[in-house]
Amino acid sequence: MTALIPRLPPIDETGSQVLSANVLTRVRKLLAVAEHPNTPPEEADSAARVAERLIAKYAIDEALLEAASDSKTRPETTTMVVDPPYASAKTRLAGAVASAHGVRAITVQGGGEAARVILVGFAADLRVVDLLYTSLLLQATTSVRRQPESGRAFRRAFLIGFAAEVGERLRATRVEAVAEAEQAAGAASSALVLRDREHDVDEAVRAQFPHLRTMRTTVSNRSGLMAGRRSGADASLATGGNQVGGGRRSIG
Repeated sequence: MTALIPRLPPIDETGSQVLSANVLTRVRKLLAVAEHPNTPPEEADSAARVAERLIAKYAIDEALLEAASDSKTRPETTTMVVDPPYASAKTRLAGAVASAHGVRAITVQGGGEAARVILVGFAADLRVVDLLYTSLLLQATTSVRRQPESGRAFRRAFLIGFAAEVGERLRATRVEAVAEAEQAAGAASSALVLRDREHDVDEAVRAQFPHLRTMRTTVSNRSGLMAGRRSGADASLATGGNQVGGGRRSIG
């Protein structure tokens, strides 16, 4: 299993964080409806779409509320432990989800097949990354086991392709959410606030990790890569069950 260590602290029910608690509670209720095996497909898809939009809007609202407040928070750091098999490929999914939400992901290979992903970002964004990564990893690992092909090269390439496709979709959703927020507000404040937050995150990364190197990923199985992209195109960005047949189960 994959888990965030340590878990993010609970939200204090004060100030703008009341919004955080209310939105995340609503998202989790929508996910429960979307993932329940007895939910009709149309109702499940509708619940998933609403949850997807709420997730995209959540971080923007948090950023705007914080920018308008007197107190200024700083980026936080947490560590995600990614277990085998295919840990290095799974870190690509963690990085894709993180990048789409203004969080930086630094991969550290362990002594064995496990890996660690150090996440640097604001608390609200880290919560979104945790929620989405857990959901999407379940979808990816369930889908790859249902493919007619198998083998390490195929499955590794599948997970990488899945991550690439999902990352592109998440970034597009974020751009749409920013545009909607700016249209509603009648100003370009959302993009500017998010850019300032990303600058703060980049500064925190440079301070903690001054000697980072870019990792290059190679894929030896094109059919696995393309199958992963097709699965990523069909994946729900808000729920971990119905797109791959059923509710949340152990990913083994």
